[in-house]
Amino acid sequence: MPGQKAPEAQRREQLLRATYVVALRDGFDAVTARAVAAEAGTSPGLVFFHFGSKDALLLELLSELLDRALDAEVTPEIAALPTARARLRAALQVELDGIPDQVAPVELVLSAWFSRDADVRRVIDAALARYRDVFVGLCRDVADEAGASAATAEVMATAVVSLVQGAAFQAVRQPTSFAADAFGAALDVLLPESQDGRTLAH
Repeated sequence: MPGQKAPEAQRREQLLRATYVVALRDGFDAVTARAVAAEAGTSPGLVFFHFGSKDALLLELLSELLDRALDAEVTPEIAALPTARARLRAALQVELDGIPDQVAPVELVLSAWFSRDADVRRVIDAALARYRDVFVGLCRDVADEAGASAATAEVMATAVVSLVQGAAFQAVRQPTSFAADAFGAALDVLLPESQDGRTLAH
């Protein structure tokens, strides 16, 4: 009697995990329906059944990696901090702290970006825009505290995201030496107390 078929959602997740393993081990260019099927212990036809094409499979994997890596949020603990600067600094530190666990996905996303595929870049751009939006509100509050314009807040949010991206790239380059705490401490030296004496530390 044949074994029970895995539910479709479970099978899709299994294939995505297998795709991630292949991409991580051999690079995005090595991802084929045959390679994914071999890793998942299934047939190449099943890959096409669930995803339609290799490109669609890679885009779904990329979207999942981006959702996990770019998941910034203003938690209740951060929202309860007394100043806008403290809230921004705390949110930034959370992102820095999460980088070491995201080195492999970040490296894959970077390699995908440099593939110059228009669909890939569109997915990455959209994810980064959503990520930046989390920081726009925080930066508007900081701009209000400083008496700066809303336009300044938009630029600040871009700068904050650029800083996180740069830190992530540094972690990809030197994963064993990247330290989120040291990176945060350096920021506190570069961005010391505000004029009213309140610190940027969380």
